[in-house]
Amino acid sequence: MSRIATIALLLLFLNASAQHQERTVLAYNVAFGGFSAGIGSVINKPKEVNWKKAFVRGFWQGSIGGLINYSGKKVVYLVNKNQQDVYAWPAKLLHAAGYSIIENAAAYAPLLQNWTIDAGLLRFDFSSATKKIKARLLPEALVATIIAANYGKFDAGTSLRTGEIIFKNNNLLNLPTLSEGTSGVTFGRAIVYAYGPQSGYTKDRILSHELIHRFQYNEYQVFNTWLQPFYKKTNSTTLKKIFSRYVYADIPFLFLPYYTLYRVRLGQHYYRNFYEFEAERFSTNSYVPR
Repeated sequence: MSRIATIALLLLFLNASAQHQERTVLAYNVAFGGFSAGIGSVINKPKEVNWKKAFVRGFWQGSIGGLINYSGKKVVYLVNKNQQDVYAWPAKLLHAAGYSIIENAAAYAPLLQNWTIDAGLLRFDFSSATKKIKARLLPEALVATIIAANYGKFDAGTSLRTGEIIFKNNNLLNLPTLSEGTSGVTFGRAIVYAYGPQSGYTKDRILSHELIHRFQYNEYQVFNTWLQPFYKKTNSTTLKKIFSRYVYADIPFLFLPYYTLYRVRLGQHYYRNFYEFEAERFSTNSYVPR
């Protein structure tokens, strides 16, 4: 077989594989939105509503939200492609819209009633029913900021342009959980990137990957809606007031499955960790070896 034919077959294989991976991440985002909202809808439905109807209602609405989440993640690639972090805000807004639809459906609220987005240390909620905007502190964001500050210097400009909490370091990051230096890491709601020739990547290439991890973290907050029945049974009016008005319990649900898959992060099987694979897929828009 000639060298040209070999290269042509290789390119054909990579293109087919890339299309398969694209279908995989699309299916995951739609399915995650559908099932998480469907189950949440069953948990939070009124007693008189049939659970099957509640699940179907939550599933189709959540699937739409998942599709919009997918679209938001696709926009993240523009950060890397154009080497411009200003594309992070359009991606963030689109993803926030998708997640809002999922959370709304999981809470069995009227379609498109509630909208949410986070920025820095705060979560902002808007309800079309009350016409009010509510800002609440994100405790995990505060903890993540403190941790991230140990690994870099606060990057105010990039933080403003992306809406995220971002730190930078001129050297590769040496973390206790990694055997060698890394060019970027996301601590839940805070990002640290290594900006220098030794990183091997451009700043926006690193940020695009880490931004997907931020979106992944947000998506898992939908599980808070599953806990609403327990919250309603709490007798403490003080706690209810604090968490309904001033603090949002952004529980790190993502960490358990992420670290369960962490054992396949290193070496040639790095991207068998689905969350790493998804982040790399969306940030490069190309085939990711697994």
